[in-house]
Amino acid sequence: MTLKARAREKVERAGISNYSFDQDVLVMCGVRYTIAACDCGEPECDGVRLEKDAAVASRMLQ
Repeated sequence: MTLKARAREKVERAGISNYSFDQDVLVMCGVRYTIAACDCGEPECDGVRLEKDAAVASRMLQ
């Protein structure tokens, strides 16, 4: 399963239906998240980590 598919599954499991993807970036409520693999090793981990897209945030501050 791809990271994008895992992210989609994670978002839908959380009950969020208002989301989209722009290339490989997840967009929820206007906030962009990069999708990364998680290797924390926790037994409940789904293997995907969402991080706020810092590039967009820094452009907004300028």
